[in-house]
Amino acid sequence: MKSPKYLYLMLAVGIGLGQGTEAIAEIHPQLQITPETIDLSFSRTQEIMTLSTQNCKDRKAEIDTYLQAHHALRRFSGAVAIACDGETVFSQGYGMADLAHQVPNTPQTKFRLGSITKQFTAAAILQLQDRGLLNVQMPVVTYLPDYPNEGVTLHHLLTHTAGIPNLTSFPDYPEWMRLPTTLNDLIARFVDLPLAFESGEQFSYSNSGYVLLTQTIEVVSGQSYANYLEEHLFEPLGMNDTGYEFPLAIIERLASGYQGTDDGYQEAEYINMDVPQGAGGLYSTVENLMRWNQFLFGDDRDREILSDESVTAMTSPLVLMDSENEPDIFYGYGLIVNQSEQGRIGHGGGINGFVSSLSYLPDRDLTIAILSNVVTADLGRISKDLAAILLGKPYELPTLPDTVAVNPTVYQRYIGTYRLSPEFEIEITVEFDRLYARGTGQPRIALYPSSETEFFAREIELRITFNLGEDNRVESLTLRQNDREIVAPKVQ
Repeated sequence: MKSPKYLYLMLAVGIGLGQGTEAIAEIHPQLQITPETIDLSFSRTQEIMTLSTQNCKDRKAEIDTYLQAHHALRRFSGAVAIACDGETVFSQGYGMADLAHQVPNTPQTKFRLGSITKQFTAAAILQLQDRGLLNVQMPVVTYLPDYPNEGVTLHHLLTHTAGIPNLTSFPDYPEWMRLPTTLNDLIARFVDLPLAFESGEQFSYSNSGYVLLTQTIEVVSGQSYANYLEEHLFEPLGMNDTGYEFPLAIIERLASGYQGTDDGYQEAEYINMDVPQGAGGLYSTVENLMRWNQFLFGDDRDREILSDESVTAMTSPLVLMDSENEPDIFYGYGLIVNQSEQGRIGHGGGINGFVSSLSYLPDRDLTIAILSNVVTADLGRISKDLAAILLGKPYELPTLPDTVAVNPTVYQRYIGTYRLSPEFEIEITVEFDRLYARGTGQPRIALYPSSETEFFAREIELRITFNLGEDNRVESLTLRQNDREIVAPKVQ
């Protein structure tokens, strides 16, 4: 687990886990397709339509063409399901669940969820509140007597406003994420650290808070986290392909996780699955996630499982996440509410070798579930583009810029460290006449020149421009990704 700020997923908010360089596997695309073979007439759809089940079904070929384009560029492998008006209209797998054994991804393939797990953790807490066993406004110490910060409430944990340091951002995290651990040992890593700010004053994404919520569920319910969710959520909802991934467990149809590179896919760095807990330790399928969203947002929800008040709490814009840069994006309980995108409600996730996205557009009754076993897949863009296809709005197929010849000696002036935020930097290096970028705690990514100062990545959607001053010295870089531009000054 790492900070949610990824070089290759800058807008994702999820449980980020390191990816390694241990083994390279040859790519075997499910279909031999290249961008040149794709009908580009699909790439700009101008009419705005009223969404209906039939409209969604009419777009299935266009959706498939779009996803095949991402797969052809090694930017997606996984499964996608889409529901319109409560009916699943698209469900399909792409690429391989297991490259070594040539097992294809299908809608029944299980994937690690990463931070999509958080909404299930939040639902379990609210279930316990519905049963009168806890109150989210009460201090954590009410239920965990040894917890030292009396001003921190369950509400603060649920909304990332407690100020607890994020254990997945600790410098030594990559060293111990591989090791066996216990819930108590995880909590001991951060419980005595000072809060970053007074609880309730700010938003700061922290997996540590959801680790504490995991223990709260176990103490209050008298069951393990995994058993509680299975008995009180997954079994009642018929989510038979969802559960907690215990270390060394053999789970049928569970995909292997990969990192996309220029040379193929490499296996993701190992993480002991004792580590994620209720912050990111679940697995599921796109079909099960369809069932979950239908429960949350459908009219026929079983209120015995979760009350209307609890669902409202989960899906309400409770806390502004970034007032300066994202004034319309809020956090609820385990869910993000984006008021600028048709009120989109959902969450993303990332964990070694996997990324995930589950979103719902309430004014269109549209659910999009995407699970990928290639951690560099840009599911934020894919989810938005799939919605655009279904809504008849403009979108673009993924393409690669043309590469130009640049004298490698030019690269030397770009070497250095560039700061995007106090906790996230990009290191630019050169090796064998190739430029590389590495985000804090992330694997390096090869950059290719489209001009002497402009570069792009092939395995992910990422463009970097180096900005020169009057003396021709590099002053900063501009990172372009997912329709955003961020300027990072050179600090070293």
